[in-house]
Amino acid sequence: MYKTPIRKYIHRILFLAALIVMLCSALLSSSVAQQQKVFWVPLKDVPDVGAVEWGLASFVHRALQEAEREGAQAIVFEIDTFGGRVDAMLFMQDLILKSPLRSVAFVNSKAWSAGVFLALSCETIAMAPDGTVGAAEPRGGGQEDAVSPDPKIVSAIRAQIEALAEARGRDPLLFAAMVDRTIVIEDLVGEGELLTLTASRALERGAADFIARNRQEVLEQAGLEDMMVVDMEPSWSESLARFLTHPTVIPLLLLIAFGGIFMEIMTPGFGLPGAAGLIAMVLFFGGRYMAGLAGLEPLLLFLVGVILLALEILVIPGFGVAGVSGIGALVASLYLVLRETTILLPEVAVTQLLFYIGMMGVVLLVLLVWLPENPIWKRLGLFKKEEDKVVPEETLMNYPSLVGKNGVARSVLRPAGIAEIEGKRYDVVTRGEFIEQDEAILVEEVQGNRIIVRRQKGGG
Repeated sequence: MYKTPIRKYIHRILFLAALIVMLCSALLSSSVAQQQKVFWVPLKDVPDVGAVEWGLASFVHRALQEAEREGAQAIVFEIDTFGGRVDAMLFMQDLILKSPLRSVAFVNSKAWSAGVFLALSCETIAMAPDGTVGAAEPRGGGQEDAVSPDPKIVSAIRAQIEALAEARGRDPLLFAAMVDRTIVIEDLVGEGELLTLTASRALERGAADFIARNRQEVLEQAGLEDMMVVDMEPSWSESLARFLTHPTVIPLLLLIAFGGIFMEIMTPGFGLPGAAGLIAMVLFFGGRYMAGLAGLEPLLLFLVGVILLALEILVIPGFGVAGVSGIGALVASLYLVLRETTILLPEVAVTQLLFYIGMMGVVLLVLLVWLPENPIWKRLGLFKKEEDKVVPEETLMNYPSLVGKNGVARSVLRPAGIAEIEGKRYDVVTRGEFIEQDEAILVEEVQGNRIIVRRQKGGG
């Protein structure tokens, strides 16, 4: 008689307990989902690999995107760098300034040169006790810049850092003195000197907001201690891009690319030089592609240029539209890459382009002039001893009579070489095809003292 009410009470209690558990679980899940986050992003030099360059810029871009997507409240950049590329630095500066996230810079050791801009881009600047900031005079890397940097570049960078300081509510003159050595600040920096501040002087002059010894102190003094910290690290592709976009690596890649491709064009078949050239070319353009700085268009344009040059040299007699178009495609592809990664002054891209054009010319000149005298090159069959190339003077007037005659290649024709025709040796050339030694040839045309031959049909 009392069992039914008791069962009802038990069912109600179990239902209420289950409802409470579900509510608590939902509240806990909501709390975890809505927990405030702060992203910690290291911006540090990699020994012998890179400083502030485009691979690091790609990393900063990804970190900001992920922080915004995760609904982070703030992002902390731990800076330790000697500096780096101006264009990459300006790109990162704009990313930080445009981000809706609260930004904090922690100068953990040094923020020199481009590092000054990265720190100043942030709303809050913290410094380690042994930290320094300054020495931001732009350098082009040339010998003249080592003595006296380009006034035009200095003026542009000074205006940039002054505007940045004003935007962040800091003393523009103080930071301008880190860029321009003509600025004098009493009891701080004299004429001809660049300003570099220690942590204590930076705090005193308002260039820093507080001094912190480690991450915990940074978070506490910035009011971020109760937030969940998300550590960011560069991906393998970003690390590789940092290496491939290093200013020292870029000319080496292009040197290998030009040398290997030109050498492959001048020799038959496909070997190590061509493979090395193609790999270097892919790495040059691929580094920028991985860094998100360029699409596939420059690489495709470069390949079109190489193909057109190969056709001009190997297939089409003389030098005409294909050759000019090929050179134009190569130049355009390099300019597209350089222009995408040189956002300070357009003429900087033009200057770099002229440098690489000169490099292409030097590589081609070396291959044409030096290699014929190299014993290794001679062993490839491109050139024979001088006595093998001597043609009796009395035969010179008989060249037209050779048209239609058969002969045998006595050296590999690549496309020039030696052929034996009616028992005599002659300098001959093909219209671009390669003919192996001892293959049968046919004299197709004579142009002055130039004998043009082709492989005999059915002769291999």
